Amino acid sequence: MRKYFLVAAATLMLVGCTKEQSEFTSSDLNNDALPKGTVVGTVKYDAGAYKDANGIVFEENFIPAAGKQVKIEVSNDSYISGSTGNQTFLAEINNEGKYSFTLPLGLAATNVKVSVVPFYAEKSVLLDGNIVSIPNALYNVGGDAITKSFTNKDVKTYDFKVTSDDVLKENLSKTVTVSGKILLQQWVKDGSEFVIKNKASEKKWDVTCEVTTWDNNHDVYMKYTKTGIKTNVDGEYSFSVNLPDNWKDGIYMPQLKISTKAELDNAFTGKYYVIDDSEWKSQTCKVLYPSVNKSSSLTKNNEIVPLKLTDLVVSPELQDKEGVKGIGNPSVDKDGSKTLYNKGQLNSTWAY
Repeated sequence: MRKYFLVAAATLMLVGCTKEQSEFTSSDLNNDALPKGTVVGTVKYDAGAYKDANGIVFEENFIPAAGKQVKIEVSNDSYISGSTGNQTFLAEINNEGKYSFTLPLGLAATNVKVSVVPFYAEKSVLLDGNIVSIPNALYNVGGDAITKSFTNKDVKTYDFKVTSDDVLKENLSKTVTVSGKILLQQWVKDGSEFVIKNKASEKKWDVTCEVTTWDNNHDVYMKYTKTGIKTNVDGEYSFSVNLPDNWKDGIYMPQLKISTKAELDNAFTGKYYVIDDSEWKSQTCKVLYPSVNKSSSLTKNNEIVPLKLTDLVVSPELQDKEGVKGIGNPSVDKDGSKTLYNKGQLNSTWAY
């Protein structure tokens, strides 16, 4: 993997040193008498391919370059005629992809050049129909700078959209079969009580598989996500995951992370007990099925013997807690050992 190292510069750097510049110091630029100009703008980078909620794949996805930097350069000749080199300032990009920096100008019109400092970021690409991640793609190498002319109190905008030329050329032609089961934590009638058991929910779950491959130094080599996996009504899933031809050559085997999609359910059935009537009743509750996940490493045998994961269990989380009736209380739920919910989750410790 290519490596580039960027050395963080001080807020103000003097570049070069001629006789003329020997008398030109940082303090000279702190002179309030100098005119000022403000550089503002946005920086976004193409994070690559992604799939929207409708399953449509897009190959571009420009997002804010949060935490990265822009470089602002002014020729020393703008401050002292005949000087060589540049003054260089760095401005940080915020979470919205915006930046702003006020700098001293020369006494005449001053050319201010702005560029994006190259950086590493994750990039997704389409490979063999899969969305594959390059964990450390290099952005904006050789990217164009923009130069504009400033006079006193000017505010000028420099907007950038930067890209990476990094690509993955490896085919994902080997397949390994993965299977498992998703269960829902539910109340089940047991004699006169309801007890909590993990059972198939007669619901089809959406499942995602994230695949990570490693190089021999245990650095992430490639990462991709397989989507569109669904269980049957018994919570069972089985699918093939694609791997590079040489996946068994490395010291570190690929790792899989199976995840469910978080979902809200407005028609979840809750149970509560009414003491005066000596009977259990049902109530519709709003719950969240949170995302749950399980990780596992492949072995070299998994090309022949399918990988079977142990069960994933989804525990529903109550959303409208104050409106849910609890055991022994026909009006509202209270935290404690005799409630269906304790702190918003199914209570597995109660008995009545």
